[in-house]
Formats: sequence, C-alpha cells, structure tokens
Amino acid sequence: MRAAREPTKGTEIASLEAQRNELEVRAMGALVGERRSAIARLAMVAMFGAISELADPHHSASGVYVGIAYTTFAVGFAIGVWTRKRANSTVARWLPIATTLVDFGFISAEEILQSAHNQFQPGQFAVGTLIVMSFSIARMSAWHVAFSLACAEAAWIACTVHAGVATAFPTWFVECGLVVAGLLLVMTNRVIGSMFHGLRQRDNLTRFLPRQVAERVIAAGPGALAPVDREVTVLFSDIRGFTGLSEGLAPREVLAMLDDYFGRMGQVVKGHDGVIGKFLGDGLLAFWGVPDRVGDHALRAVRAARDMRRELVELNRHRELEGKPAIKIGIGIHTGNVAAGMLGGQLQSEYTIIGDAVNVASRIEGLTKEHAVDVLISETTWAQLGDGIPARRVGDAPIRGRKEPVVLYALDER
Repeated sequence: MRAAREPTKGTEIASLEAQRNELEVRAMGALVGERRSAIARLAMVAMFGAISELADPHHSASGVYVGIAYTTFAVGFAIGVWTRKRANSTVARWLPIATTLVDFGFISAEEILQSAHNQFQPGQFAVGTLIVMSFSIARMSAWHVAFSLACAEAAWIACTVHAGVATAFPTWFVECGLVVAGLLLVMTNRVIGSMFHGLRQRDNLTRFLPRQVAERVIAAGPGALAPVDREVTVLFSDIRGFTGLSEGLAPREVLAMLDDYFGRMGQVVKGHDGVIGKFLGDGLLAFWGVPDRVGDHALRAVRAARDMRRELVELNRHRELEGKPAIKIGIGIHTGNVAAGMLGGQLQSEYTIIGDAVNVASRIEGLTKEHAVDVLISETTWAQLGDGIPARRVGDAPIRGRKEPVVLYALDER
C-alpha cells in the first residue's frame, strides 16, 4: 500500500530544487570561466607564436606541427564554449581535466623540442605554466585547480630533467613558486565560486519563491520552510469592475494593464517587507508575519494599504493622460492564525498560507463596495495599530462561514 504523503514534503521539494539550482549555478559559472579561458588561450598562442618567430625564424617541422595542432584546438574550443547556450554539470566536471592535459601537453612538448636544440627557456616555460594554471581559477571545483597544479609540477619536472637542469637551485625555486601560486588560485576559486553561487542561487530561488522566503532558504536551508502555525496579517485587494474595465481591450492590452498595476502594487508590498502570496486574476494576496516573525505585522500591512492607495492615484494620473479609464480597487485586511508552508508537489511548488484569516480578508475586501470605501480592516487588526493610523468604525458585518460578525474599520482617506 502506498505510504501517506508526509506534511513536510514541500521542504524536501525545496531542498531538491535548491540542490538542482546549485549544480546549474556552478555549471554556468564554469562555462563562463571556460569562455574567459578560451580568450586567454588564444592570446597565449599568439604571444608564444610571435616570440618563437622572433627568436628562431627557422622552426623544426615537429615544432610547427605542434603549434598548428594546438592553435586548431584553441580556436575550436573557443568556438565551442561561446556557441554553447546551456551549461551542463557533467561536462563542467570533466571537461577541464581534458583541456588541462592538452594545455600542459602543448607547453611541455614545445619546451622539450626547444631543449633538444639547447634552447630551453625556463622563464618562458614558467610564464606559460602560470597562464595555464590561471585557467582553472573560475572552474567548477577547487579540485580542478589542484589537478592543474599537479600537471604543472609534473610538466616542469619532466622538462627540466630533459634539459638537464633539474637539480639547479632556480628549478626548485620555481617548483615552490608554483605551489604558492596554486594555493592562491585554490582560495580564489573558492571565493569566486561562493560569490557567483550566492548571486545566482538567489536569482534562481526568487523565480519561484518570494524574496523573504528565498533569503531564508539561502541562510538556513530548506528546513526553514517547514510548516508553521502563526498569527499573521493578510491583505487581499481586487480591481473593481474588472470585467467592464477590460471589455473592448485585446488580451495583450489587458495583460499590459495588469502587469503595470501588479508591478506597482507589488513594489509597495515589498517595500513594507510583505510577502506576495499570489496573483489571483485581478486580485492580489499578500501577508506579513511569515516566514520571518515581525511584531508589527498589522501596522505594516495597513501602511502598505495606505501607500497602495497613493500609488493608485499616481497610476490613474498616467492613465488619464493616455485617455484610459481610472482603476478602482478594494482592499481588505485581517489579522489571524494561518498555516504557512510549501504546497504544490514536485511540478509546481509554492510558499503560501492557508486558514480562516485568508478567507476573512477576502470577504472583507468584498464588503468595501457596500460601505463605499476602498480600505476596510477588521477589529483584530485595528486592535494592534495603536493611535498612529486614523480610521473610523463602520459597523458589524456577517462573514460567510463565521458565527460571529466582524467589526470593520475604514481607513481614513486622508
């Protein structure tokens, strides 16, 4: 028999989503790093080619073949990484191994060929080694830097032994210098990776989670999204007469109107540290008090409603100049207990709130038409405001689904 679905499944989904995002972010960072490395590799090929031409115009055939092969590789690799549209974590994990072997194989072959003619250039080889090591600075893992350092040490030893200078003091000095450079690159790789991952993870999570919820996941992990039962303040707003307002408009024009409206109202809610739960057609659900506890959640919600009213005046001023009808809204606010957490399953997961407080806020918004006001707040919200917010009592109203009527206050239009 199939096991019952656990109530914390939503946090597990968030955890899987966060892990998937992390792999994608690291892979994308590695792809960006490979693109920069491809440019540096082409510059190194041009530099070494010019130096070799000036130092010895008469190249051996083997040296020419090696140079042509590496140039072909550098050009082909650059085209490949710059035309690739999406990053792949498997490719990002194994591709640097192959490219590192090719890079060090080239510079080692070049120096071995030169040393065969008594033209070993330790300074040139050391510079080339450091350039190739620097390619690993933005790769997916610090282990790529360690592998690059190991290849650099092996290549240096092989070339100096072949040239007969392996026991010279400068050779050991360069060996130690490569180790120091490798350690510095490892630390830089980790710092860059963490910074890039943090920025992209925040960007990815905010695509399907409210900003405050995404910040909590980043700071405390997906376990921070475990279901909670808490007192919050809920705001529900709706455009009045939306059907008549949208009549005669093309679907694209309706979407443009809603996009402008929700964009403005969403900024107001976020400016007061509220969480936008969802957009419901022409309606907006927002709440304060989860996932982060705030003692003045009622006050923040009412202040947001006041500023939504002001923003609507500005929006209608622009619509009037364009010859468009004014938008009118109703806002209902109620304070009560809700359950907050992740809902939706693996295909479409979202952070939301469920409870009687949500239904009451929606019913209160519907009563704004009957009382000819734009903002109504419940008595439970009013009791937490203090004297800073002017409002007047408009009476009691029955709420469907509740035995006791709700005492309502209208927010002063001034």
